[in-house]
Amino acid sequence: MSSKVGKQAIDFELTDADGLVHRLQDYAGHWLLLVFHRHLG
Repeated sequence: MSSKVGKQAIDFELTDADGLVHRLQDYAGHWLLLVFHRHLG
């Protein structure tokens, strides 16, 4: 697997627990930490 460090992320959107849609492009120019985890359940 090649490193993705320093590469531009693809644009995507996610809906939060309150039903609000967040798009990656909405955070352009800001620091953003994304954490993905596998839901076991």
